[in-house]
Amino acid sequence: MTTGTTDLAPWHFGTYHANTSQEWLPTDTKENFERLMQDPQHREYFAELGWDQPGAITYNINSDGFRCDNFDYQTPCMIALGCSFTLGTGLPIDVIWPTLVGKAAGLKVANLSWGGNSSDTCFRLAEYWIPRLKPKLVAMLAPPSNRMEILLDKNQYRLPADVIMPEISSPLFDKNDVFVKHWQLNDENSRLNQLKNCLAIKQLCADQGIPCVIELALDHMRYSREEIGYARDHMHGGPIIHKRIAEKMLDDWRKKYT
Repeated sequence: MTTGTTDLAPWHFGTYHANTSQEWLPTDTKENFERLMQDPQHREYFAELGWDQPGAITYNINSDGFRCDNFDYQTPCMIALGCSFTLGTGLPIDVIWPTLVGKAAGLKVANLSWGGNSSDTCFRLAEYWIPRLKPKLVAMLAPPSNRMEILLDKNQYRLPADVIMPEISSPLFDKNDVFVKHWQLNDENSRLNQLKNCLAIKQLCADQGIPCVIELALDHMRYSREEIGYARDHMHGGPIIHKRIAEKMLDDWRKKYT
């Protein structure tokens, strides 16, 4: 089966940050960090992890807009798919689950995630990059199922694509739009959409004999901050939950493929 409609790499939100190194990236902002540092409990937590120091967390974005090294197409790699959790918002890159899985598997990491991604976005990126990077492993932490990506009329809007999320209103969509309203009112729509994307990514991998392991992000977001810590933005999980996710991914990979 032929996949893809163009040789151009698919657009994603990280494209705007290609070839940059940044200390802050939404939702991990300097303003939010400075506010949190006024609280002795947060200040102690950040100091314990060394995150109170300048440059403790940086986002080095490659030429394709992803938080990883530039792709060399020669070194064996793994592809990581997901949203801000997989990107590692508010965390040093060495503690996030893609890095931990890649290190344990002896593979360089191509982290194709970005904040706000949906499972639709994951499939769209996977369809293009899997045949080109030819990874030895694909691991996905599926974004929340209630996110739906829609490709936009490129002649009308600045963004080629946007993701509809119930928790964040988009100026491009009318809340009274019949399709969007009914799609989001019935949770079964989002469940089926996520399932179809996960199965499609698994099939892309199966067609090329590539191991694929998928976890649902929401399955790992039900713990309290006391149990898993938190990232510098105080919104995402901390190093503990990333370690747990990495262990689960590796366990699934070894049981199914080794």
